[in-house]
Amino acid sequence: MKIMDRYITREFIKPFFISLLIFIFLYLLIQFLEESGDILKEKQKLYPLFKNYLFQIPSVFVQLSPIAILLSSLFVLGTFSRYNETIAFQVAGISLYRIFLPFLLFGFLLSGISFLVNDRIVPPLSLKIESSGEKKLSEITFHTKEKMLYAELFDREKGVLFGLQILSYSDGALQKIINAKSALYSDKEVWILKNGISRQFNRQGRRISQSEFNSLKIDLKLSPETLLTGYRKAEQLSFNELLFYLRRLKKDGLYPAVQLVDLHSKTAVPFINLFVLFLGLPFLLSFHLPANRFFGIGFSIIVCFLYYWIFSLGIALGKERLLYPFLGAWFANFFFGTIGIFLLAFVKK
Repeated sequence: MKIMDRYITREFIKPFFISLLIFIFLYLLIQFLEESGDILKEKQKLYPLFKNYLFQIPSVFVQLSPIAILLSSLFVLGTFSRYNETIAFQVAGISLYRIFLPFLLFGFLLSGISFLVNDRIVPPLSLKIESSGEKKLSEITFHTKEKMLYAELFDREKGVLFGLQILSYSDGALQKIINAKSALYSDKEVWILKNGISRQFNRQGRRISQSEFNSLKIDLKLSPETLLTGYRKAEQLSFNELLFYLRRLKKDGLYPAVQLVDLHSKTAVPFINLFVLFLGLPFLLSFHLPANRFFGIGFSIIVCFLYYWIFSLGIALGKERLLYPFLGAWFANFFFGTIGIFLLAFVKK
C-alpha cells in the first residue's frame, strides 16, 4: 500500500466509525422513544427490551453503513479540497480516479463484512428477538405438488401442531384427507398424529373408505424447521437456508418469485456500500458541490433515501414478477452504478 493510500485510509476510518456509531445510536434512540408509551402502559421490563435493542445492532449496521461510508467519504474529500490537497495530488501526477481507489476498496471490503454480518449474525439474533415474543403461530399452511397441510395452531417450543388437516393429491386429483386433533414431531421428518380420521377418495372425488385412529405415525417429509422457514422473514434466514428452501419449492414444481428476490437481496444489500460511492463521489466532484459537514450529512441522507426507495421499487417489481428476481434485487445497484459511471466522465482527471 502506497503512502497516499495509507493516508487516505487513516483519514477515512475515523469519521466513518464516528458517524456509524452516531447513526446507530440515533436509530435505536428514536425507536425507544416511539415505544416508550407502550412500555410504560404495559409495564414491560427494561432489561429484555434493551437486550432486543442490542440484538438489532447488527441489522442496523447493515442498513446504515452506506450512509456512514458516503458521509465519511464526502468529509474526507471536503477536507482535501479545503486544504488544496486534491490539487497537490493532481500536481504530483495522481488523477482523481486514483484518489477514488482507496474509497472504493474500503467500500468493497465493507460490503463483504456486511454480507457476513447479514448472513451469519443477523438471522440468529432476529430469531432470538422473535422467540422472546409469541411462542405459538396460528393458521399454518404448507404446499407441495402432492400435499397441502393446514394447522390451526403450531406450538414452536413443543413442536406440536393442533387442528391438523392433510390433503394428499395424485395427478391433480384428491386422494386422501387426514384430520387430527394434534401432531407431535418425532424425528427424521416423521410425525405422530393423535385422535383423528382418515378418508380415501377415488378419482371422481367420492369417498371410498374411512377409518378413525388414536395414534398414527406418518412421514410428512417435513420437519418443524422446514415448516417454519416459509413463515420466517428474509432477515431471519441465512443465504444457505433460503437456498435450501428454494430448492425444495422448485422440486415440488413451484416458482417462488418472492423467495428468489429475497435470496438475491442477500447479496445486493451489502453491496449498496460500494455502489453508493460510485454515485456520490463523482456527483460531488462533477458539479463542484460544497463539501462542508452539514451539506455532507444532508447529501448522504438524501442519496441513501433515494437509493433505498429505488431498491424497494426493484424488490416490489421482482416479487410481482414484472422483473426477473435477480434484476429486481440488483435494480438499484445497477441503476445508480450506471449513473455514477456516466458522471465519472465529467470528473476532471
